Amino acid sequence: MANYIHVPEGAPVVPKLDVTLDEHDYRAGALKLIKTLRPHWKPSEVKMKSFTDGITNKLIGCYVGGSMQNVVLVRVYGNKTELFVDRENEVKSFRVLQAHRCAPRLYCTFNNGLCYEFLQGVALEPEHIRSPAFFRRIARQMAKYHAIHAHNGWVPQSDLWLKISKFFSLVPTHFDDPEKDQRLDSEVPSAACLRDEMIWLQQNLSKLGSPVVLCHNDLLCKNIIYNQQEGESNKPTSFPSATAYVSPTPPA
Repeated sequence: MANYIHVPEGAPVVPKLDVTLDEHDYRAGALKLIKTLRPHWKPSEVKMKSFTDGITNKLIGCYVGGSMQNVVLVRVYGNKTELFVDRENEVKSFRVLQAHRCAPRLYCTFNNGLCYEFLQGVALEPEHIRSPAFFRRIARQMAKYHAIHAHNGWVPQSDLWLKISKFFSLVPTHFDDPEKDQRLDSEVPSAACLRDEMIWLQQNLSKLGSPVVLCHNDLLCKNIIYNQQEGESNKPTSFPSATAYVSPTPPA
């Protein structure tokens, strides 16, 4: 569906800043972004907190004062992640979700990342999502994603099998490091086994006639934020009480 993503008319324009961050020494680059996004903040007073739960990206929270309020999240793309993530479509997906009140506000993009709004709350753990009270809220939020029509009249086509084939082509055949090579042989199925499984999946899933919809594609526990205060409130908010913390990838 990625080729059909259409950002609704009237969606906020997202500026592109000519800044590149070094993920190992990010403060100088992050301050350049903050200078544009929060010009009233004094650089000497900007604090930065690095979040460690991400797998493929580096996430830094920038703020001033004693508490993490009005935080600007800076996401630095992981090295070579562009091999399996279409960054242009990622931003389009983000903007589509934001337009439907299903994502934080996207402040800007830069050469190797993007900046967006911080959602207050707690990242869930596996024991949380086993609870019916939680997984029902999560299911309702996912249903909102799936109901979004992001193709502007086109009949969406899935690129699932193309993406799986691309991932398959990135699987290494060996490592120079003997320990890594041993783990590859002992813990990862052979290329032939993976190929057979991929063919089986395509043959069987293609018969189901499931609709092609906008998906989150990265629904890890840590990507789900729960805000207890909103959960106990009956007031309408921009985000539901259990909201999927968006790190969108091109829909499949």
